[in-house]
Amino acid sequence: MTLLVPPLCRRCFNFSSKGPLKPSKPPYQQKWRGRRCLQTQRFQPFAPPPPSSLPKAAPPKTYRRIRKWTRRFVYLTIGTGIIYAVDTQFYASSFTRSARTFGLGLIVALDYKINFRPHPPLAESIAALHARNAERLFDLLRANGGLYLKIGQAIAMQSAVLPPEFQKMFAKMFDDAPQNTWKDVEQVIREDFGKSPEEVFGVSFEGDPKMGVMERTARASASVAQVHWARLKDGREVAVKVQKREIAQQVGWDLWTF
Repeated sequence: MTLLVPPLCRRCFNFSSKGPLKPSKPPYQQKWRGRRCLQTQRFQPFAPPPPSSLPKAAPPKTYRRIRKWTRRFVYLTIGTGIIYAVDTQFYASSFTRSARTFGLGLIVALDYKINFRPHPPLAESIAALHARNAERLFDLLRANGGLYLKIGQAIAMQSAVLPPEFQKMFAKMFDDAPQNTWKDVEQVIREDFGKSPEEVFGVSFEGDPKMGVMERTARASASVAQVHWARLKDGREVAVKVQKREIAQQVGWDLWTF
């Protein structure tokens, strides 16, 4: 029996007025032909569901681990800044210098542990390994100053037992060390004598012909002191050797570090 009906829905069956009832093709094989679908169900207006039927709201997503590590990083930064400020202001960077020494010592030890072999994996040769570690130690001793320069000079005097790269680098230890500013020099003189340099040495920095003169820039600078040239009121030329201001505070930390 053949059933002839008008076109209906393309999703259900392929109804045609000129052909028999045929099963519909799957949706992915069908082509849209602009046909209308006939609704067979009774129309029901949409009504929103009551609140009691809705599921419980999910809690907002929080990133607890990120917040925890962010707080730790902030606390660490603030603590490091406070320690650095206190160390610089009251202890003449003694703690910073000691931490720098231990850190560099660890780096040098690891460098030799890994690369001190016939074919170093992270260096061109053993000579290059000696050269870069000698430069590291030299820069450390120069940056720390004070008793560190004394240790460097002692090493330079006994450098015959060291590799040639260390001998060449540590020979520069006898050059002038970094010098303090005149403000530090004046503070040391006031702390020791309770007077200004003008009163102690009878000099003038204003060009008074009746007074002596003194150079504010040091002629030479060593590990623990620096030397200033001066001419007294009676015409004698003298060398004023002033201990560096930070030495008194650094010596205890330096000896503990050594």
